[in-house]
Amino acid sequence: MNSTALPLAPSATAGAAASRPRRWNRAALLAAAPLLVFLLLFFVGPIAGLMKEGFFQDGQPSLAHFHHMLDAPIYRIVLGNTFTIAIAVTLSCVVMSYPLAYLMASVSPRIARLLFFAVLLPFWSSALVRTSAWIALLGKNGPLNALLTGVGFIDQPIAFLYNFTGVMIGMTHVLMPFVVLPLYASFRALDGTLVQAAQSLGARSVAIFCKVVLPLTSPGVVAGGIIVFMNAVGYYITPSLMGGPGQRMVAELISHNITEELDWGLAGALSGVLLVTVLASMWLFNRLFGLDKLISGSGGKGSAQAVARRTPGGRVSAVAGIACAIFLVLPILIVVPMSFGTSEFPMFPPAHYGLRWYENFFEESKWMNAFFSSMKVGLAVTALATLLGTSAAIGVHKMKSSFAGWLDALFVIPMAVPAIVTAVALFYLTAPLGWLANSVAVILGHTVLAAPYVYITVRAALRSFDSSLELAALGLGASWPTMFRLVMLPALLPSLIGGAVFAFVTSFDDVVMALFLTTIRNRTLPKLMYEGVRNDFDPTVISASCLLIAATALILLANLLLRRKNP
Repeated sequence: MNSTALPLAPSATAGAAASRPRRWNRAALLAAAPLLVFLLLFFVGPIAGLMKEGFFQDGQPSLAHFHHMLDAPIYRIVLGNTFTIAIAVTLSCVVMSYPLAYLMASVSPRIARLLFFAVLLPFWSSALVRTSAWIALLGKNGPLNALLTGVGFIDQPIAFLYNFTGVMIGMTHVLMPFVVLPLYASFRALDGTLVQAAQSLGARSVAIFCKVVLPLTSPGVVAGGIIVFMNAVGYYITPSLMGGPGQRMVAELISHNITEELDWGLAGALSGVLLVTVLASMWLFNRLFGLDKLISGSGGKGSAQAVARRTPGGRVSAVAGIACAIFLVLPILIVVPMSFGTSEFPMFPPAHYGLRWYENFFEESKWMNAFFSSMKVGLAVTALATLLGTSAAIGVHKMKSSFAGWLDALFVIPMAVPAIVTAVALFYLTAPLGWLANSVAVILGHTVLAAPYVYITVRAALRSFDSSLELAALGLGASWPTMFRLVMLPALLPSLIGGAVFAFVTSFDDVVMALFLTTIRNRTLPKLMYEGVRNDFDPTVISASCLLIAATALILLANLLLRRKNP
């Protein structure tokens, strides 16, 4: 048949061209819809239900729970503790991160990689693992007290744990990398000639820091500080294990009201305070830097050159940076030999070496059951989060309406909301349905936490994807699925794998969700470790921690080797 189709009128051609973006927008919305619906059902809806409990009493609208928070001294004290500790930890992280970030940005690339490893190893290690290590290190019979009494510096052991000192050490160690990494990027972007010019003009170290370094690195500090504050204000595990009654925070009080008092109204009101605080911090971050900074990833490849000559202040900062790096890796360095001890209580150095507690880990059924439960949940979460996060990232990337900005914010928010709020809200929804015993509840909860990591990772990769490749494939007649399989997917694969690894680690590392959304029959490994530390320190926790640290180190080394092969 001869191709004699009538040419379309100009108006028809224009109409077809105008309808094409609408079709793309509908397809993009369809791709983003699964994650949107998932979060509405298992994140927004449950939290809204929990918040509603805070505004009702005996079935009637009321602000009684909020009045009770302000009237009861214990609630006022806990609210004060929460904000005091969060601010103190934020300041501590900022002060300790400055010398370390400066050191990382001013040494040779080989030493910088070593320092990066010192920052990333604890950053990727479970917070529970690090907290367990600090408890073993700082105990009355721990290595630090043994060292101080051994050299005659003190006569009696110092109480480092179950007080403000313990909480500060533990939380600063866990959260400090959140400041170090953006601050390092700021140092790398700093023009080194400005510092050299100030030196040549005779400026002293303090003046150089106050008038050159501080103003130019302040964006990195503020960004890291806001992230640390958002995390610290809703922190649960470290204060509950390393703090005393005087350091109780809001997250602990929410847990107490749910598990001990069954007071959903007060739990809802307290959760509302945390939620408003975190959302306000996130709004501030968005106003100052934009959520794009979270999606585009850190730069870290600025134009800065290594400082040619250190001032006296620079030398002091470098020494302080080394001390901060040691602070980050110290628990890991100490806890590994302790795990090979055979005594009933962890000692450093061990009196006798052996594999007693590793054998205990592999032979006791409760440890292996918890390990396989974590693996099962982690694999399910990885598959679900990767599917939802990737589809949503592609959909939002293709979306041309202002709705994309709202979806960006919604898909990132679950990372910022304290896990205790999401966990209690999901417990409120899933416990009556009987979903705790079959692991459905914890899989849903972990997917809420993990999907944003996949979304951010793939979204960042899409921004650097050359769209002309896509247009060329489509222009040559390939269908969109064929183009995706042959062109886009290979380009996105490294980021997609990275997002999947993030999702698995997020699930495998979580304690808070597991505390509320599992039972004794399907508890995960972190939950069992938490019980082992909380109730009666079981040395098997140390061996389990070392196995997790080894797995983390292998992942990091594999990543470094891959980067070296594909720079």
